[in-house]
Amino acid sequence: MEIRTIRYFLTVVDTGSLSAASRALHVAQPSLSRQMRQLETSLGCELFVRHRGRLHISPAGARLLPVARDLVTRHDQAVAMMRALAEGASRA
Repeated sequence: MEIRTIRYFLTVVDTGSLSAASRALHVAQPSLSRQMRQLETSLGCELFVRHRGRLHISPAGARLLPVARDLVTRHDQAVAMMRALAEGASRA
């Protein structure tokens, strides 16, 4: 599971649809859809319920949501910390 895929998941949840998420992410909708299905396969559960062309977060997806948000936050903090350290090291 890649952080990029987790970001994609969060964008789908936040925008409410694959098409809106694909526009926000500048990714082709079929590619985004494939990424979400691969994520579901790797986790062994449905993250979204597809009903009449609409996409809704599943109970499993709702449980993943706060963990996914935390993962992205921690990733961003780690990257910022390492960049700050690198900047300080290059100035020394």
